[in-house]
Amino acid sequence: MNKNSLFGALALLAACSVSACQSDPPLEVAPKVSLAQLQGKWYEIAKLPRLTEADCHGTTAFYTRAADGSLGLVNQCNVGSATGALQTIAMTATVPDPTVPAKLALNVGGFSGDYWILEVGPNYEYAVVGHPSRLYLWILSRSPTLDSTVMGGILDRAEQAHFDTSQLEYTPQPPAGERNSSTTPEGSVPQGPHMGCAIRPGVGAGSRLGGIGIWGLAVAAAGLRRRRSTRR
Repeated sequence: MNKNSLFGALALLAACSVSACQSDPPLEVAPKVSLAQLQGKWYEIAKLPRLTEADCHGTTAFYTRAADGSLGLVNQCNVGSATGALQTIAMTATVPDPTVPAKLALNVGGFSGDYWILEVGPNYEYAVVGHPSRLYLWILSRSPTLDSTVMGGILDRAEQAHFDTSQLEYTPQPPAGERNSSTTPEGSVPQGPHMGCAIRPGVGAGSRLGGIGIWGLAVAAAGLRRRRSTRR
């Protein structure tokens, strides 16, 4: 796992502590989400700012459901420009409560944070993913662009759910033929991390923190309530 992906994991978990202290109402999720229908390629249309995506172009995500019911996620983007170096990050999302499949737990580098499906289109032509802290929001589409009327409705509902849509960053997607035509991730895909328990370091996580330094450890300390590791 590279340094940026672990920074993303730590930042995501820092948001977990914020959500516990805010006054926003509980965040509603999409009812009756089908993880099977979430599979396939998604284009990132917009997002709330993230350090790990600060210079990403043409961000795409590929979702694949595993036999154990988890969802494998592979995110790719070109860094710096539409033809810049390709960055690939693999993650795993699990369903802690099978009765609420929209509330996924995203596992990255031995840590886990909320990755909730807030809404999907009638035919899964778009999806909105967020975090209960309201610090994270992604708008995804099956195509590189999204109809303006559909987008307007998504933004209205996101604002009603207390997301600051004025801070959204719109992702530049390259034209057809420049990676958009690919139906599977390009190049080699790193093995997605896996952990047994949510919101805590997994077995061996300490060694993966070694390259992050004091700043990363401080973020982790702020966002995590540490527990003793156990095996399931």
